[in-house]
Amino acid sequence: MKIAIVGKGTSAIITTLVCLSEGHWVNVYYDPESSHLNVGESTLPQIGQLVFDVLGISISDMLEEDIVSLKSGVKFIDWGVGKSFYSNFQDKFAFHFNTSRFNSFINDNLKENGWVRYIPYKVDSYKEKGDVVEINGEIYDFVIFCSGWNDDEYQRPLLNTVNSAVLYKKNSVDADSTYTIHQATEDGWEFGLPFPKDGITKCGYLYDRDRISSEEVVDKLSHKGDVRKIEWTPQFSKRLIKNKNCAYNGNRLFFVEPLQALSLYYYYEFAREICQYLKEKNKKSFVQSNYRYQYEIWTYQLSLALHYRYGSIYDTSYWKDIEEDSKRIMSLPNGEIDTHITHMIGDLVNKDITLSNIGCFEAKDIQKIHCGMTDTSLQDLLDEYDFYE
Repeated sequence: MKIAIVGKGTSAIITTLVCLSEGHWVNVYYDPESSHLNVGESTLPQIGQLVFDVLGISISDMLEEDIVSLKSGVKFIDWGVGKSFYSNFQDKFAFHFNTSRFNSFINDNLKENGWVRYIPYKVDSYKEKGDVVEINGEIYDFVIFCSGWNDDEYQRPLLNTVNSAVLYKKNSVDADSTYTIHQATEDGWEFGLPFPKDGITKCGYLYDRDRISSEEVVDKLSHKGDVRKIEWTPQFSKRLIKNKNCAYNGNRLFFVEPLQALSLYYYYEFAREICQYLKEKNKKSFVQSNYRYQYEIWTYQLSLALHYRYGSIYDTSYWKDIEEDSKRIMSLPNGEIDTHITHMIGDLVNKDITLSNIGCFEAKDIQKIHCGMTDTSLQDLLDEYDFYE
């Protein structure tokens, strides 16, 4: 199919790569007056694999050209009972990247190899013509918007966490230089993306602006250099496939918060779901794809609750409220943590079954999060849950 993708940012790149991997022909429309955000981002292993599968560019290749830095997993500090722990990828790797540098690199590669045509034209709307659409005089089988919010009605997530950030840069790198840092603070949490070659860490202090102002946050930081303040409204679209000829992805579809690089992971998953819809492009696939989207948005919120339900070392109103809300969400049918731990142990003991998944988190991931947050071992869990004996 001939597909128009609107946007040139990270979600548009992921969507473009997925569409190319499915054999679609892609044109990318972008606003020539809009530039890439100069922020740091983090990935899960699926994104590196996607880049390699489509472009033949490995994480090692991008490391050599200083496009990315290596990511082995996430280092949690001060979450749960407060003992630092690691949630790693075992034998897989991901990467951190500076958005403007990485996006330019991938877009240039796609353009230079002739895989994608880039059109500097701001698209606000399109004309429907039966089963096709028209954009600026060109006909397409489908259009995917990956740029900005729309005026559609969005839904708010069940879990109200962070909605603002103060971004800054440290001129140092943690000793565990291949791990994303997720450090709890009294107002939320702070990420750190290490770039060892540059000797810097891109940081973001995330908080709820209804509880504390950006000025108060800046006053708390030991960093006294340049900072940038950003805000967002956690929300998600009611549908992935808007109508028979159009879908959303990226921020146009949803944004909640960047914990564990889940946003980019779901941009990838939803791009795959869009392509699944396009295989049939009928009423049945329309309903099925939107149902799966709503289910995955639920698992995203459940994944966040899995992390927040343990609280942190801080006895502040933010953490009291978020821990209570997370436990409430996980007390819903099939969400309670004891149920997941029981299933998790079953998965670990019997490799032939899979019961414990919460979104992209599998049995071993849930084990690491639970044991790390509570400072217990797998053997402690096996001794407590001896149902299989």
